[in-house]
Amino acid sequence: MESKYTQIEFSEGLFVMDEEVKKSLAGSRYINEDLRPTTQAERTWNTYNVSMLWIGMVICITGFSYAAALIALGMSPILALINVAIGNLIVLIPMQLNSHAGTRYGIPFPIFVKLSFGRSGGHLPSLMRTIVAGGWCAIQCWVGGAAFSAIIGVFSSSWEVDGFGRYVGFALFLIVTLILGIRGSEGIKWIENLGSPVLIALCIALIVWIISLGNSVDVSVGDMFLAGNDTALLDQNGGLAMVFMAGITSNIAVWATLALNIPDFSRYAKSQSAQFRGQMFAMPISVMILATIGAMFAKVTQVAYGEAQYDPTAVLLHLNSKVLVVIVSLATILGTLTTNMAANVVAPANGFASLAPKKISYKMGVIFTCVLCIIYRPWWIFGSAGAFMFTFLGTCGTILGPVAAILVADYFIVKKKRVDIKALYDEGNDRYDYTNGWNIKAVASWILGAGIPMLGKFIGGSFMGFIDANSYIIGFLISFILYIVLMKSEKKSYVSEEEFNAITKKEY
Repeated sequence: MESKYTQIEFSEGLFVMDEEVKKSLAGSRYINEDLRPTTQAERTWNTYNVSMLWIGMVICITGFSYAAALIALGMSPILALINVAIGNLIVLIPMQLNSHAGTRYGIPFPIFVKLSFGRSGGHLPSLMRTIVAGGWCAIQCWVGGAAFSAIIGVFSSSWEVDGFGRYVGFALFLIVTLILGIRGSEGIKWIENLGSPVLIALCIALIVWIISLGNSVDVSVGDMFLAGNDTALLDQNGGLAMVFMAGITSNIAVWATLALNIPDFSRYAKSQSAQFRGQMFAMPISVMILATIGAMFAKVTQVAYGEAQYDPTAVLLHLNSKVLVVIVSLATILGTLTTNMAANVVAPANGFASLAPKKISYKMGVIFTCVLCIIYRPWWIFGSAGAFMFTFLGTCGTILGPVAAILVADYFIVKKKRVDIKALYDEGNDRYDYTNGWNIKAVASWILGAGIPMLGKFIGGSFMGFIDANSYIIGFLISFILYIVLMKSEKKSYVSEEEFNAITKKEY
């Protein structure tokens, strides 16, 4: 007699799909080896592993840029650091909330998003996340490529380190990203644990260089932090209020991608407490340490070189020792790889694979992601502080904020954390099909949540400028409220407590 149970609660609040059910779904077009739920044995990441994942993702060259870019736009170091702190604490909220589903049910982001948007509609936010991640991957490859170019320059006096050589370095870094990405999650876990101690050493080395340069131009550490706003520069970029608000949105947008696809990683966590603690402590602390170093770097380079630098790879152009250039470059490559692999390769690879699980594998998704990196032209995205913070990051926040709102509202408020795992993968079960595979209510909530703030980029005036500068928060609130209201009449996708208990077997 066939069991009525389709999922098993192996520990309090942690579920896996029944093995016999999993075997019966082998022919479904909605499942493959990369998208299936994780098993109990695969949930091995403890607080340390999650913490190292975040330290590895945060400590990278672009991580130094978040406060430094604001300083380059005229903001004082202290105000820039406050801005970074506010933005990252805000984005940590949807990130922690969306992590819950991954750990609870072992499902990756492309599957999790089908709960809200439908089996076909889920491709929309998945592709949005994929496209944004491709932009980040391109930026990281461009930054890491600078280190490759610097190493070649050590052995060739005619090498154009910051010219054509950087494009060659970009290509080399992209190849390394491709090779490591194909190794999958265990390869990522390995490089995160290996790279994090090296990254910490890199931070210390950069601090030493900053203090040394500061001493040579009579700028103390206190001077770096106590400098005031550059009013003229702020006015050129819209004024203090506009730069500050847009800066918060930009800093939220830095991790807006991970706030969506964090289930790709949290599904490997041993427990909710492991993923919660690992993120809660490692993410904001690491971010602020890097932002502080970046702020110091921006101010000391402003005095020493006449312009506040937001890209610390510029250090490589000012090191006199060839041995030191090689050491710093290798550490930069490793540091950038840890971020790129975890934050910008897994999500788009899974996103591409989810479009046609039987035809597109995770490895093929990695290849598509690397091709997308070339299309993005990172030398333009990371070409100036304004283009990086406002054009790229601001637009990312506008697009992704409403998606995060819909996922949180659906999982916690509408569905009350009760999920039918089998129905997500079963072709014969239409629970999450909504209307021909699309949840039109989710799509409408996203369109309004993203569309209204997006108008601020095209319509002038102080009010629309305010909307644009706060696009993530405003878009999040619009979509969150609208989705809950629209879903009040939805019954088919809702799993009652009685039904949930009927399909779940407890084994603890």
